[in-house]
Amino acid sequence: MLTRRLGRLLVPLIKGSDAAAALLAWLIAPLVYQALYPSPSNGQATVTFRAILPPLVLSLALLVPVFEQFGLYEPKRMERIAPEMWSLASAILVVWAMTYLAVEFILMMDLSSRFIGLMLIAWLAVGIGGRLTARGMLRWFRRRGWNLRRAAIVGTGRLAQRTLHVLRKNMWMGIEPLYFVEDQAIPRTLLGLDVVGPIDALAGTVAARPVDIVFVALSGQAREKTDQVLEQLASTSADVRLVPDLLSLHFLRHEVTLVDDLPIITLTHSPMHGWSSLLKRAFDLVLATVALVVTLLPMLVIALAVKLTSRGPVFYRQQRASLAATPFTLIKFRTMVPNAEAGIGPVWTVRGDLRVTRVGRFLRYTSLDELPQLLNVIKGDMSLVGPRPERPELIERFRQTVPRYMLRHQVKAGLTGWAQVHGLRGPTSLRKRIQYDVYYIANWTFGLDLRILMMTVFGAVINRHER
Repeated sequence: MLTRRLGRLLVPLIKGSDAAAALLAWLIAPLVYQALYPSPSNGQATVTFRAILPPLVLSLALLVPVFEQFGLYEPKRMERIAPEMWSLASAILVVWAMTYLAVEFILMMDLSSRFIGLMLIAWLAVGIGGRLTARGMLRWFRRRGWNLRRAAIVGTGRLAQRTLHVLRKNMWMGIEPLYFVEDQAIPRTLLGLDVVGPIDALAGTVAARPVDIVFVALSGQAREKTDQVLEQLASTSADVRLVPDLLSLHFLRHEVTLVDDLPIITLTHSPMHGWSSLLKRAFDLVLATVALVVTLLPMLVIALAVKLTSRGPVFYRQQRASLAATPFTLIKFRTMVPNAEAGIGPVWTVRGDLRVTRVGRFLRYTSLDELPQLLNVIKGDMSLVGPRPERPELIERFRQTVPRYMLRHQVKAGLTGWAQVHGLRGPTSLRKRIQYDVYYIANWTFGLDLRILMMTVFGAVINRHER
């Protein structure tokens, strides 16, 4: 195909532009260095073109082999810019480090360390800037119909229609869907595309209506034909992209890991891992400590009110479960009469529950009974934001009867949560609550946490199911 041949011609051009960016950085760095340090001082050597020529040649010789190891010359049509820029920065850093080590320990040259640092900054700026400009121009051309690759989509079900939607939404990829392929080719058009068939004649269809890419997006019972489809496509020159039907599995985010040549799909991937997890923990620790100090006086007043109006302890301790269903002791202000569950076992409270004390009803309505759980957050049992912790006995019951219930235990339980600020607490739909919890885990950001905390402070703290 013409676009594929053009794609192959682009690779030498990209290699040349990367080399030009490195050369330009080597030429810019001495000028910046001389401007910042017009006269040598503190043992810093003067930088001349003759002095930088050997490391310049060495870095240019290392550039292409190292950049290839970072996948910088592989097709990036369907990839976002950010991962490519990260790979580029990493590759530049590796070449720079190898050049620096050679200058210091093999060539034994007396180059200024300040200059070497300026060289790295200049290379990162020029290299990344050049790639961003090139990618931006390429996307601009593709949005206007140039450098397009034509595609066919095998299937017409939910997954195939989602594939079409994604391709149309991301026109920067330069992929133009032309038609669907399906056994039941009725209606003849779907979402503005022709529907042709049958699937058994797929190879002939692709030969008669040539495309560059074929997306195999079979869902439901049609997935049984995947092997047959792939076998037919092996005789064509089109690129084949298999779209797995992960949408029907209803888990969290999907993450694909390549172990040797074996792709492994993680269905319970959460964005709260690694540095994000550490930062969330630091955020919880700082904010919970500040909140504990601020609410200390109100909590003393609440403790006195509980003690004076009802027999029994001020605090109520109960076993709950958090991350990975690990049990911990939750602490809150007591809102019920002592031994409230004697004879009835673990059950949720209902509106007008006679076991709730007068002060307890107010505390539950305003959620002030939850304030001692700041101690659980500081200890690390809970987070400020997350799915509300449940009792281990109820977890054992729900995990057998409520689909996807255990997904909420992929993160720590929270003092407040996405479901709670939308009024899903107490005797409300458990399945609906799970949907909100899973949405929160799959789409977590610090911004979402802040939004939930603000919604909690400004009104969502009120538990209307207690009135």
